[in-house]
Amino acid sequence: MPDSQPVASPVTNPPASAKAPRKLSQAVVIVHGMGEQRPMDTLRAFAQAVWSHDPARAPFYAHVADPADPLGEKINQSWITPDSRTNSHELRRITTPYDVDGRRTDFYELYWADITQGTTRGRLAAWVTNLLWRKPADIPRDARGLYVVTFLAVIAVLAASFALAASAWQGYISWATGMVVTILASLVIWAVDRFGLPYFGDVAAYVRAEAATVEKRALVRERGLTLLKQLMTDDSYDRIVLVSHSLGSVIAYDLLQILWADFRPRKLEAARDKARLKAIRAIDKATLKADGSAWPDRLDDLSGFRRDQWELYRQLRIRSADHPMPWKISDFVTLGSPLTHSEFLVTYNLAEFRRGIAERLFSACPPVGEGATGTMLYEEGHSPSGKRQRAVHHGAVFAATRWTNIFDRGNGWLTGDPISGPMAENFGPGVESIQVELRGLRGRVFTHTLYWSLKATGVEVAAPAGTPPRSHLAVLRDAVDLGRKLEASQAVSMTSPQA
Repeated sequence: MPDSQPVASPVTNPPASAKAPRKLSQAVVIVHGMGEQRPMDTLRAFAQAVWSHDPARAPFYAHVADPADPLGEKINQSWITPDSRTNSHELRRITTPYDVDGRRTDFYELYWADITQGTTRGRLAAWVTNLLWRKPADIPRDARGLYVVTFLAVIAVLAASFALAASAWQGYISWATGMVVTILASLVIWAVDRFGLPYFGDVAAYVRAEAATVEKRALVRERGLTLLKQLMTDDSYDRIVLVSHSLGSVIAYDLLQILWADFRPRKLEAARDKARLKAIRAIDKATLKADGSAWPDRLDDLSGFRRDQWELYRQLRIRSADHPMPWKISDFVTLGSPLTHSEFLVTYNLAEFRRGIAERLFSACPPVGEGATGTMLYEEGHSPSGKRQRAVHHGAVFAATRWTNIFDRGNGWLTGDPISGPMAENFGPGVESIQVELRGLRGRVFTHTLYWSLKATGVEVAAPAGTPPRSHLAVLRDAVDLGRKLEASQAVSMTSPQA
């Protein structure tokens, strides 16, 4: 039977005197991006970058020789373990020994590529047509490069298709010319089938809700919700980090909103829930107005806001008889995310996207406030004893979940990652967007897949004053924050009334 609980390896347990105090485990869930991904590929590479090659995370007894390194470089030990939560024998979780803080981490992958397979040329063409059929004024500045490249690609495909059809009348042109035209046109059509459908077919199958995509969207979300709900209700975990790459960030964002609607704090009473209400009021100080055009460009104290988010997460992760649905997702990390182009990819223009924010179809960071006071709370009735009860509205997921967005802004489509970008304009100034400059074996050519690459080099572009720039791996590790920099020194009980 698959093992679904973190267990220590009897081989590597240190002497009792060397053990750190054991604490509840944490789970890191990675949602892969578009393309024909292989199960476990993204998970293994990500865990290697975040855990295995970070010497500061593991105690000395967990350092082992890297089997893949002929020179025997030391890495942090981990194991690939069967687990029933993924509902797939193709997937496993990667588990670690106890780290320097006395805590274990389990890495999971939300694999969804198999669900979006089979996108037809017609579906892809319909999605592309939808992108191109816009008024020039509705195309945001940061999406104009995407629009132009898409337009040119469509022209090339149409020209190739016409040339391929015209080559059938080779009696009117020379044989050599007809062969050249046929070969070139066939190569363009092959490129569409080989690259366009496997990669952008996933986007066409998920990113917009239409009659032809609803079923696949539902299947992807059902798989993600099944995994995350099992982790949320597992008392061996007190924290979940949701990491997503590329199109996976759109999926992960949707899952966060759906989960929050079920797990958000409700039935809050003034006397009983003082600590939770205090943490909620701290977030209320930074809430946004529903009119997205009036949002500030930045928060005066972003680090303070993120501390308040962590404190609210700490309060909400505690399971009790009055609050049996704990919220454990402390962090949402996006890498190379197309959410930066949401007003272009998800809706028709910025006005429609901001309307969705105001209507709480989309969640902002900080959350949009309720009424003139800007609070996230609303009254939902009274308890049997007559005490007033309140709840946090369903669009406030980023009250208790920090959002870190890592991107590599490129030079048009020639270098860097044209898919990624900052998030403040669409989702609010509470998102910590960190720009890195990545270089792979081909230099700066399309760095979209290098955010956790051990072979790439990368550096933080705009480090805080007085702080040396971090490497791209250090930026990623700080965002995932396995060491919980804001955590209290003592272990937190999941059943205690206070954190």
